[in-house]
Amino acid sequence: MKVLLVGNPRTVMGFNRLTKLPSLNLASLASNVEEDLAEIKVADLVLKQRNSAGFLQQIIEDFKPDVVGFTAMSFQYQTALKLIKLTKTHSENIITILGGYHATADGETILEGPDHRFIDYIIDGEGEVSFNALLKVLKNKGSISEVPGLLYRQSGRVIKNPRAELLPPDKIRIPDRGSRLIQKGFHILGQPADVIETSRGCVYDCNFCSIRHMYGKSFRKFSTERILVDLEDAKRFGAKSIFITDDNITLDGRRLQKLCDEIEQARLNLTFAVQASVRGFKKNPDLAEAMAKAGTKIVFLGIENASDSALEFMHKRNQLSSADTLDVVKQLKKFGIIVVGGFIFGYPDDNEKTLLENFQYAKKLGIDIQLFNILTPHLKTELREDLLKQGMITNPHDYTKYNHYASNVRTHHLSSEELYRLRNKLDARFPVESGAIFRLMRAYPSYFGRLILKMVVDEPRNWINFTTGFITKRF
Repeated sequence: MKVLLVGNPRTVMGFNRLTKLPSLNLASLASNVEEDLAEIKVADLVLKQRNSAGFLQQIIEDFKPDVVGFTAMSFQYQTALKLIKLTKTHSENIITILGGYHATADGETILEGPDHRFIDYIIDGEGEVSFNALLKVLKNKGSISEVPGLLYRQSGRVIKNPRAELLPPDKIRIPDRGSRLIQKGFHILGQPADVIETSRGCVYDCNFCSIRHMYGKSFRKFSTERILVDLEDAKRFGAKSIFITDDNITLDGRRLQKLCDEIEQARLNLTFAVQASVRGFKKNPDLAEAMAKAGTKIVFLGIENASDSALEFMHKRNQLSSADTLDVVKQLKKFGIIVVGGFIFGYPDDNEKTLLENFQYAKKLGIDIQLFNILTPHLKTELREDLLKQGMITNPHDYTKYNHYASNVRTHHLSSEELYRLRNKLDARFPVESGAIFRLMRAYPSYFGRLILKMVVDEPRNWINFTTGFITKRF
């Protein structure tokens, strides 16, 4: 049996400028299928954004898969659906599978609607156990009802099988990087890159977060030995920079510090980009230095907002305060780490003044790369239910815009359109007005030199926003 796994070509705008990364989840699915069950290939279409359909068509013609699997966040679903339709047009006999967050959050709705004609099966939640079990059933003509975490139609109605237990970390094999059809082109700020994970899950209660639908409220840690083997494997495939996808790598600060010591001693000569929490650094004052010594060059911090009341609204007040963030950013920058600051605009009480306060706060912190996101009402989150009750969601159904960049909400003081316009102006002003672009040019001169030229040509509106905003210091 031949199986093709397809990574979605659509990415979030801010990250798309800085990095192109392979799909970790698809490579993990490939590696955790029993030997001799199937020949599996992974197509990371993130590197084929301009002609993803044509590239997929060619792969299907050449590889002739029996099964094709797709993954999608909510904003990627329509893109995935087009590729699924293309697959079925090529041959109705190809079995199509959809997994990922959107499938987990909205699988029953998808199969109850017209799209069910193109999607044979949906995997709910973590995929390794379900995917392996489904392939066994398809190959051996077993019973679909025995596949955990599977959604499908039977006799005109949707069936949802109970999920499997989450896999113990020691049962999850490292990704099968050899299954990738595209091996070169992935990067972080121009350096050849790959992706690993050192843990899965998070135990916090942020009301905007969707990850709990995948893993529940859990935190599973991989062993140091497995992580080092994974890093060596990524390096063998050409990586010089590694993005660590953990939802909250600093949740266990002592463990992370020991891991950093092991990586430093292993002399892997790799650099790292990670997502981390302010609270993790605040509780572990020596962590920033240990991470820097291990090769960490970029840390994404979920700062969210300058206002402690906004943090309270998100259920994040118990994780950080604005004062904590100042201390942590200062500490990271002391050790030469580039800080990516994630902010969220669009809380019910936001107005022009609060947006500008966040802009000034990001400048005061010394953020190197700003991500001024707009509050996104993701499916099945507490935030969505709360905003629906308040009538704050202006786009409840077009999920293609649920990418953190588009504006899908209003506030008590700003329309959705005003929120979008103001954010764009602040976003355009920040790199030069804060001095961040000059720091980045010193750190990565070749990459940012090319990026700036490309943006001048491709995104002239941003430069108009910057020029007018910087000169007048007004919206």
